[in-house]
Amino acid sequence: MSRFRKKVSVEKNDIVRQAWRASSWGIIAIIVFSIFLNLLRFVTPLYIIHVFDRVPASRSVETLILLTIMALLAIVAGVALDGVRKRMFGQWGKWIEEQFGQFFVYRGLSERSIGQSQSVQESLDELSRLRNFVARSAVRWIDVVWAPLFLWGVYLIDPLLGMITLAAMFLVVALGLLQESATREPRRASRKAAAEAGEIVLNAERKYETVGAFSMASNLSARWRQTTAAHLDERERADARYTFYRLAIRGLGECLRIGLIGVGVWLFLQGSLTLGAVFAARILGGYGYRYVERAVGSWRSLRDGMAAYRSLKAQLRMDNDNNVSIHSATPSSALVIDQLSFRYPGQTNYVLRRLSLTLEPGELLVVTGGAGSGKTTLSRLTVGLLEPRYGQVRLGDVEVKRLPPDVQMQLIGYLPQHTELFRGTVRENIACMGDADFDDIVRAAKLASIHEVLVSLPQGYDTPIGEEMVTLSGSEQKRIALARAIYRRPRLLVLDEPAANLDRRSRNAMEAAVSELKAAGSSIIVTQATKSSRWNAIADKFLILGGRTAELSVAPSKIDPKVSELRRVK
Repeated sequence: MSRFRKKVSVEKNDIVRQAWRASSWGIIAIIVFSIFLNLLRFVTPLYIIHVFDRVPASRSVETLILLTIMALLAIVAGVALDGVRKRMFGQWGKWIEEQFGQFFVYRGLSERSIGQSQSVQESLDELSRLRNFVARSAVRWIDVVWAPLFLWGVYLIDPLLGMITLAAMFLVVALGLLQESATREPRRASRKAAAEAGEIVLNAERKYETVGAFSMASNLSARWRQTTAAHLDERERADARYTFYRLAIRGLGECLRIGLIGVGVWLFLQGSLTLGAVFAARILGGYGYRYVERAVGSWRSLRDGMAAYRSLKAQLRMDNDNNVSIHSATPSSALVIDQLSFRYPGQTNYVLRRLSLTLEPGELLVVTGGAGSGKTTLSRLTVGLLEPRYGQVRLGDVEVKRLPPDVQMQLIGYLPQHTELFRGTVRENIACMGDADFDDIVRAAKLASIHEVLVSLPQGYDTPIGEEMVTLSGSEQKRIALARAIYRRPRLLVLDEPAANLDRRSRNAMEAAVSELKAAGSSIIVTQATKSSRWNAIADKFLILGGRTAELSVAPSKIDPKVSELRRVK
């Protein structure tokens, strides 16, 4: 089992090749074990031939005892080899999930273009399907390679028995294909209906206040029942078809066994075969048929496993192409928005069109506009959460959305419009769920004016919080999120509607924190639905969204008397 313990570095150029190389000795061991195991399968028919045909003629009890002991030892060895082999497959599947699971979570969560990549859960589901195939079904496809050898053994005993066995193998393959074709559509419809029913319950639990206030439980439960009924109907149809074909395959196996014995005894009566050869052919034919039957039964697992392997392999190769060269001057460069245009999929109107501006280190841009004017969209574009239709958002010469996650973590801070905290401690939330220097965490909390609140909690900074928190107000949660956004003293700080749900004291604390970061050289973008005299007092530039064109202007105190910088961005 330790054959698969070798570590693979995901930073190599060819991750898939590295994984295969790390698994090579374990695969060789599995193949060797399979060879010996299937050769040992021939011991039982050979034992029967000798016991039925040789021992009665010699009447040697010693020979019978010796043959029986040898056969029992071979059976025990075969069982042990089969157990070790299956254990190795299980360890290999576990190794694959351990090796790449964290990598796919990291890659999926660090992909910052919303809707542009496969979800993390989809990648993990594919990895789970691949692991299940390796751990449970791969051994069946290794064994089915030996089915022709057992068929050949039956044919050597008698060609007629070999033809009967071959016909049964073809029939079981045909029945397996028919079973897959007949149950595919009902299974798909059942999964879709089950997902829809689950989504109804999940949405209702998330929005329990609305459900309770409007007494929507009766309507939602009726909708769930209707959707579940469709799911149950499709599942029952799939189960009925699956049961029919499985019974047909099982019946075919029984017919094969009876056929081999019946025809074999007839050949014995004709003097063409010995009685030992009849039962030996029955055992060899049973092995071959069982291998084919088990492989056919795991056809879906093979298909899903191979599809998952191809998808994961493509994702790994795509990740290898994402290397980004970053100049040492990038962290101190200006933020450049160059001819930026964006519209959401399925819409014809652009939210932003040909927007251009430059924000130098230490400058503050205040973005104002009504609902739906594009403030949040601009915030997400600036931090790389959305990908522009046209144009670029750059720090110096590097597009923000192409920054590696570790670099982005150091350079960019973001406070979304809706506060998002994670299940964990306060300290972990401020440190982005990592392990950071506690002095830096406290410094950020003090800058966000949340330190006094946190030390008063039952366990201080180690107090567990999460989505279902009840001890912190909305203002306090937002200040924790602000501390998280600023604790690394980011080069670029984007605050989307930061004053929403904040009292006067909290707004003053946030403005003080922004002023300090601005003085330290951070470029800061603040969005607001209505004009605020306090933000306007410290702003360097203003951007008004919502009209046919976006209007960019410079604060009066920043205008050079000789140059007017009021312009319209078309």
